Amino acid sequence: MRFTGHSRGALLAPAAVGLIGLLVACSSTPAHVPADPRAAAASDTVQVSVDGCGSGWTDTAAGEQHLAFQNTDSRPGEAQLLDSRGALLADVEPLGPNTTDDITISLAAGSYHVRCLMEDEAAVDGPTVILTGPGRADNPGVVPLSQSDLVHVTQQYEHYVVTSLPVVARRVTRLRADVVRGHLAKARKDWLPAHLAYERLGAAYNAFGDLDGAINGLPNGLPAGVHDKHWTGFHRVEYALWHGASAKSILPLVDTLHSDVDKLHVQFADTEIDPLDMSIRAHEISENALQFELTGETDFGSHTNLATVSANLDGTTVVLHILKKIITARPLHYGAIIAGLNHAKALVTAQDVHGRWTPLDALTRTQRERIDSAISELCELLAPVASGLEPRKTS
Repeated sequence: MRFTGHSRGALLAPAAVGLIGLLVACSSTPAHVPADPRAAAASDTVQVSVDGCGSGWTDTAAGEQHLAFQNTDSRPGEAQLLDSRGALLADVEPLGPNTTDDITISLAAGSYHVRCLMEDEAAVDGPTVILTGPGRADNPGVVPLSQSDLVHVTQQYEHYVVTSLPVVARRVTRLRADVVRGHLAKARKDWLPAHLAYERLGAAYNAFGDLDGAINGLPNGLPAGVHDKHWTGFHRVEYALWHGASAKSILPLVDTLHSDVDKLHVQFADTEIDPLDMSIRAHEISENALQFELTGETDFGSHTNLATVSANLDGTTVVLHILKKIITARPLHYGAIIAGLNHAKALVTAQDVHGRWTPLDALTRTQRERIDSAISELCELLAPVASGLEPRKTS
């Protein structure tokens, strides 16, 4: 998994993430004015506050609804639109004081209400609005999750990381032993298993802090680029191994990597993964594989990007397996996601011929297009998981 710059940062914001065809989410804008004046006339202005939550919703015809959520409170807050099952259909956040945000959503006949969650206040549910008529819904909604709902699965993933980090350490130790003996051909062979063991930990990188950048960062943004003394980690060692550096000059780089992996092993024992990471990383791992690995941005000589993509897909598989029960309890199409994941994995691993991975530039145009398409489709399939499983305040 890749991020630009020497250290990593989330590419997918945890708030206001749109879930296409399932959940509408918006971010507020001050005194929003629709471009089409007719849209303003057709909108119901729905109050978001502690005292008047949900008031102003008057359109009772099923079908397309134009709702302008107006925060009339003195505090920032959030508005959720729920049906009678408690399923979340739209989430408008953040919504500052005296700001308005519009949504357009199609709702079937049934009962609905607005929930207002103002800063430092308990949730307030607005009055029930009953819609009638032949209108159809454009999404089934999702039952919202709280942080506590994801504690168990997060702990399972933490256990996976705790048991996987020693594997990374052992493989880096083997790599170091090769360099100490001056066996650089063997070091080039052993670099990849060590790197892939780390790449399979995709959902935990945010919990690794600065050590992730030290272990697996890129030279992007550093003054001297690939020659910058502050660039460390797997890719720095890769660059040296595949660009004719001597064993003597490579050894300090491997020593630094070895030390940082050991530090991470100790540090992570007292670290907790944010439950939010479990929802967004399932999508983000494949998104980063598409953005960084399949563009070749992370190739510093080994030409093993497809091996890394395969490891990224392994990491995605682990996350999805842990989240399976929660995903299948919601209309998030777990079966289609797994089918897409397996299809992408098959296309990528077909380029592993007896341990020799096809370089990106050696792929045929058809092979490249099929792999890019499969990973892109997987990203689309996983996007609803990122938003549908985002922990949300419900009380």
